[in-house]
Amino acid sequence: MRRILWLLFCGALSACAVTQSSHAPEPLYVTMEIRQHGQTVAAPRLVGFEGHRITAERALSAGVSPYRLQLQPEETENGYHILLDVQLPSGRSVGQIGLLHGEERRITLDADTELTLMLMRVDSEEFRALMRDGSPNAVRM
Repeated sequence: MRRILWLLFCGALSACAVTQSSHAPEPLYVTMEIRQHGQTVAAPRLVGFEGHRITAERALSAGVSPYRLQLQPEETENGYHILLDVQLPSGRSVGQIGLLHGEERRITLDADTELTLMLMRVDSEEFRALMRDGSPNAVRM
């Protein structure tokens, strides 16, 4: 009896592993803005995939501060769980945040630094509406 239960348990685990690995990663659109002392120091708009690390990096250039932003979004049953790693000349912040599809959230990294983050699925009505929008923040693909 134990052996049958063990085989059923292993079979269920194998089925879960196959289901997990056969799930194609969801393409995501991400906007970020980092403000220090009230000034925008980074504002990338990125496309990446759920379950994969997304990186934006700018090297030091004349009058522009360098930065490195990494996030890794994982889909949850009610949105996304995002691991963040933000490196600025003033220091590094590592953390996590939960977001719903299309939700914009602002978090404080330190006394002088705020990060605003928004994430949405590329294959969504909200994303298509954003792309049709004529605002300067809309990205044309």
